[in-house]
Amino acid sequence: MLRTEARTGTDGQQALANLLFGAYRHRVLSLLFLRPGDSFHVRMIARLTGVPAGSLHRELRLLADAGLLLAWRIGNQIHYSADENAPVFRELCAILEKTAGAPPVLEDHSEEHSIEMPRAPRRTSKGRARARRR
Repeated sequence: MLRTEARTGTDGQQALANLLFGAYRHRVLSLLFLRPGDSFHVRMIARLTGVPAGSLHRELRLLADAGLLLAWRIGNQIHYSADENAPVFRELCAILEKTAGAPPVLEDHSEEHSIEMPRAPRRTSKGRARARRR
């Protein structure tokens, strides 16, 4: 006799998600569909999902060709976002919310990419006096 056990909790949800989508596809869809309106370039998606770049390009291309993602080029980067007009958008979001949990929280990396302006040289009291005379 074949016996099955119902899996509950996060392990069961993750197993179900991997069964339905595959691990890489589930990570990519979760990121993009649980943050509708946000767009990400390929390297950022790779960083946030942990999916290798080669596999990621293939997944993103397949999902865009299927009409689930929007893709556009900005400079030399391709950006992707969930297509909110896709016929299965709401249903897919509901499935992903149940299997992935809360949308990923993005860390603020703006300081890493900001340029610090050099400080102006400090003026001595003599320099201030000269500046006032001019």
